[in-house]
Amino acid sequence: MKLAFWLWIVLLLSVVGLAFYFFGDHLWTRPPTKSLYAIQANHVHFKFSSAMDHDERLFRIDWPPKTPAEANRLRVPPLLNGRIDVSTGDCVGKSAVNVRIELTRGETEADRERWNRQLAFPEYDWMSRVRVWDADRKWLWPNLPYLLRADGIEREQRYGGVDPGKGVDNDFAAVVVRPLGALADDAEVTAKWFGPPTGTVDKRTIVHRAFSQDLQWNIPAESNSGVLGVWLVYADFLESPVPEGWPAGREFNGGALAFFSIHWAVDGDGKVTIGEIVHDVPPVLTGVDWQDWLRVSKGS
Repeated sequence: MKLAFWLWIVLLLSVVGLAFYFFGDHLWTRPPTKSLYAIQANHVHFKFSSAMDHDERLFRIDWPPKTPAEANRLRVPPLLNGRIDVSTGDCVGKSAVNVRIELTRGETEADRERWNRQLAFPEYDWMSRVRVWDADRKWLWPNLPYLLRADGIEREQRYGGVDPGKGVDNDFAAVVVRPLGALADDAEVTAKWFGPPTGTVDKRTIVHRAFSQDLQWNIPAESNSGVLGVWLVYADFLESPVPEGWPAGREFNGGALAFFSIHWAVDGDGKVTIGEIVHDVPPVLTGVDWQDWLRVSKGS
């Protein structure tokens, strides 16, 4: 009788061990009480010491991406709500334009289910290995700033990790600013995103707002007016289509989620004013060599 009992115990432990070995990615339990990967959310937005002008524009992001005209006709909530913040002022003795993008995600249970459904990608078997479930078997949506960054800790703060084909992390969003018509070498680029500047962010924190790093563009001394292009790029669209009229080609296997043209001019007093912020179809690709940019930005 004792032998049968112990054989049953060994069999039970073997089954449990095999279950965790083969399905451990799905059997995520509550995290330990000790906070891991704690990051102080102490980012401070850029401010001009001498401000000149300020404007902003709200927009929406849908998946797959839509043109602004298509998005405005939709009657369903967006994947993300966006705001582009543009200001001008004096920066170390030079006039400059500052650009920042804020992205916000809905916070309700319905939002969580919709986000999960829109981004499920059931055609890819590896999706089950980059998602995390809680003890109630509910899929945890990722901490938004670290989903967008190029350097988040995989699984705990964001989706995915290193793409085995490219050998780099290709699940990131970037903001690109450059004058329309200029070479890509003149672009300012960032893939750094921050949460609200209060409290602490760790792997158990669900953060629904993300702010891009501020990018400044110095106005050339001889210029009186111009147009800046601003691209919000996501670097992996998988096989999702781009809207009709989008530029041919890919941005590191991804593309633009949104594009803006910022019209600026210098008035008679030397003040840089913002004439118009237009949410539009991107006229061209950013021209950024993403493979090289990632290498340089990570110091490798």
